[in-house]
Amino acid sequence: MIAARDIERGEEVISLPTTCTAFDADYASADENFGLSGAVEAYTSSPTRGGDVTPEVSLALLIALARRHPERTPFGAYAAALPDDPPHTPLLMPDDELEALVPYLPLSLVDDIDAARQEMYTLWDIASAVMERVEVDGEPAAALDVDEFAWAWMMIRSRAITFRTRSTDGDGTDARRCMVPVVDIMNHECAPSPCDKPDGRAHEGPAVELEARDGAVVWRAARDVPAGSEISWTYGNLSNEALWLWYGFVPTPPSHAGCAVAFQLPESSLRGGLASVAKDDSEEATVAREDLLVRSGAFDAAGVMNEAGGQERALQFEVKLGERPKVLAGIAGLMCCTEDEALAVRRAMMTFGGCVMDEEEEDTEDAVAVVDMSGRLKVRLCQESRRRTGRYVAFILDRVEPMACGEGGESSGGESPAPGGVDDANWSAALRVRAGAREVFRATNAMLENDALLTDGGWIDDAVASILNIY
Repeated sequence: MIAARDIERGEEVISLPTTCTAFDADYASADENFGLSGAVEAYTSSPTRGGDVTPEVSLALLIALARRHPERTPFGAYAAALPDDPPHTPLLMPDDELEALVPYLPLSLVDDIDAARQEMYTLWDIASAVMERVEVDGEPAAALDVDEFAWAWMMIRSRAITFRTRSTDGDGTDARRCMVPVVDIMNHECAPSPCDKPDGRAHEGPAVELEARDGAVVWRAARDVPAGSEISWTYGNLSNEALWLWYGFVPTPPSHAGCAVAFQLPESSLRGGLASVAKDDSEEATVAREDLLVRSGAFDAAGVMNEAGGQERALQFEVKLGERPKVLAGIAGLMCCTEDEALAVRRAMMTFGGCVMDEEEEDTEDAVAVVDMSGRLKVRLCQESRRRTGRYVAFILDRVEPMACGEGGESSGGESPAPGGVDDANWSAALRVRAGAREVFRATNAMLENDALLTDGGWIDDAVASILNIY
């Protein structure tokens, strides 16, 4: 979508009245043009039915049928105008190509691809069963193969917009995922990275933003848009991995506000770290740290093994570009603070039963931990504890970076040839994902250098308090 004239910030660009027909799951499930409503009802009432007909299944069936027979439905013109191919996503990559690319991908993305494929095949089974009950002009509809379903499903995942409307009972709001012609032409634009320096390559941020008002939703200019330039908006503050998986692209440059890296740490590795950094603790301090780490959710009181499945318990973390790793730092702070500080924090935690410090005690400058008048914990660690905490977080991140960014051969700079069997476009996207992930680690590690921690380490105190203020 291109601006035909100069648009000033604040101008209304698109207005969509709430009275407009919404091509959502309700519309699809009520369809009579293909008898979809009857097919859904027949499937739902069948004693051998599988899973539920989700909103995405209903919409995917409507899109597939409208694409086959555009003349039979008001939705047909829109369905016929959709791209012939689904987004260029690793979700739909041939198995042999994905297998060749896996060593170069973040482990979290590989897990997300596996989960997305499992979801797609599960929904396809349901959609196929419903399609078997559809008749067009008295004839059974053709079977829904996985390629046709994948196309329809990805049209929804990459284009549907979620609107929140007042619920029918007037109490609260309902979320409706709708296919909205014209609006879905707008491409995504990332918010600029908090670490960016203006150099002509940084993302500008979306040109328009969504605004709800009585009787309509409006896309209003978020900045000046010169004539001839693109009118973009945001699909959400999404990571490179999510954008590639669900929308088929990785932004250029790959550094932006949505950049994030997800990874897991087994509880046993944290327990091993605790045994190292707090090896000189007294018995009392050992008990105190264990109790605090259980209270924070980092440790399981029952141990590191999941009793139900016998699997080791793992903790999920996410590090975002330009943001301090507060959850990880909070856990590390409990592990790396002095023995006296650990004991003081635990004593303060015991006041959560309703007894709080009075204002004079709260304002005591040398208090390590107090509970304020609202019942919230506050912590003040010494400079050395902050430094040790930050350096321990840096140590953890250094250990997980290869796994989190992809452990394949060196590929920075984008000049390495693609591995055998991997399409150049997919290889280029994988390199951008890796570059974005590495930028997250680079920027985070800069916050964890000794000088940064000694001059601005107060956030470590807030991180420790935050993971204990969970109730």
